Amino acid sequence: MILAQITDTHLMSPNPAEPRAAARARALKQSVADINSLDPRPDAVIHTGDMTQTAAATEIALACELLAPLAMPLYVTPGNRDGRQALIGAFFGDDCVADGGFVHYAVNHHPVRLVAIDSLSGNNNKGNFCRARLDALDTTLAQAPARPTALFMHHPPFDVSTSLYPFQYNCRQAVAELATVVSRHDHVVRIFTGHSHRPYVAHFGGTVASTMPSVAPDLRQGDYPAAMADRPVYQLHRFDARGGFVSETRLVDA
Repeated sequence: MILAQITDTHLMSPNPAEPRAAARARALKQSVADINSLDPRPDAVIHTGDMTQTAAATEIALACELLAPLAMPLYVTPGNRDGRQALIGAFFGDDCVADGGFVHYAVNHHPVRLVAIDSLSGNNNKGNFCRARLDALDTTLAQAPARPTALFMHHPPFDVSTSLYPFQYNCRQAVAELATVVSRHDHVVRIFTGHSHRPYVAHFGGTVASTMPSVAPDLRQGDYPAAMADRPVYQLHRFDARGGFVSETRLVDA
């Protein structure tokens, strides 16, 4: 199975006076075209949040327009910039929203089962996990214990030491409880996240968790070669049953 990951596109409403708006839209458009050009093509694409800058209706409409050409299924989880409600309807059906109003769903028809997790806190940009979300994840993972499973969410559940704010959750207890849930299910082979705008990998809950650079070039964090400055970036994750996911960061030709 090949999985493409895009994240932190931070799309803005079209505005001739705002050059970042056009640059970010162009970066996503180029990424979509590059993903479609791959041979073999990915089986699916995940977007790990902050699709938009302010969750405005015009930004959501632009996201739908730019992502529509994807030749494979797209699965989305919300970022703190998106909120939940803005994406419901555009990207989530009723079966993707749990009773508590949070986004939670499983995709069962790929070689690796995909489970979307909602890490939003609701009152600030940081992440959080309530008891209901942890219980929902535990139940979902218990439903298919023999299937390799990848989780995807917005906030990385580990310290990103090169960030000005390394820990991006409201409290460590919530992350510790998430680790406890994940560690009970040894078929979880990977956790994919966004939010940090930079690549990072860590061990978490008995598996591997990772984040990646933002697709939006102007928001990318970290030190990169000059050749990367204006080029969109996304990641490809190739799954092998013997060794799990092997990941690469792909630069899109300008």
